Amino acid sequence: MDADVEPVVEPDVEAGGGGDAEDPDAEVQTDLDEGAPGGLSWAKVAVLALAVAFLGFAVGVYVNRDDPPAGDSADVGFLQDMLTHHQQAVEIALLESAYGEDPTVRSFASDVLVFQNYEIGVMTQMLRNWGFSQSDRSDTAMAWMDMPVPVDQMPGLLTKEQMDEISEARGADLDALFLDRMAEHHRGGIHMAEAAEGLVSDPDVRAMAKRIARNQAAEINEYRGTAQANGYDIDIPPQPVPSA
Repeated sequence: MDADVEPVVEPDVEAGGGGDAEDPDAEVQTDLDEGAPGGLSWAKVAVLALAVAFLGFAVGVYVNRDDPPAGDSADVGFLQDMLTHHQQAVEIALLESAYGEDPTVRSFASDVLVFQNYEIGVMTQMLRNWGFSQSDRSDTAMAWMDMPVPVDQMPGLLTKEQMDEISEARGADLDALFLDRMAEHHRGGIHMAEAAEGLVSDPDVRAMAKRIARNQAAEINEYRGTAQANGYDIDIPPQPVPSA
């Protein structure tokens, strides 16, 4: 059923292409929050996030199978864990969209908001179709890939202290933090997605895992290039990009 997922009308933004696109927020610059130079108003950001997530829910309704996987399957476990991972990424991207300064970095945050909210909608609805939800998971994540860890210790997830640092940062400081922390966040997501490709049984889940790994690897390399071009004092190692 790969055709039911990948060709479906996805948000019209090229993944990993934020640096070359025009500033997606240019037409709403009059709605900036006071004290948030270069950022979207929270209302605009929230509407964008909800709209794209709704699109994902709608797509997920049509992604179904007659023999749903078991609750302890890699398919269900991967979706539940990746939902948690994506939700934190969206939270980070919301902060960069609202309080970041550099238009290229803010366009990367917009990419995260669009694509990961879309995938959140798809994954949530797929779980519902099978009779499961994110809340069904225990306090242990990644057991489906034989690497059980507490949920808050999944690879790439930011600690509370790191999230507090991002929440308090503004302008160029936030731009640099976003690139640095989101690159590591992506690496954790890639780790899970690549494992899922070989463990899940559902072709739609496998296609999503492959797409996540490929897109996020490309984005890491764009973050690296932007950090170097802007002279940020951070080191983002390059990431191999899986073949399509």
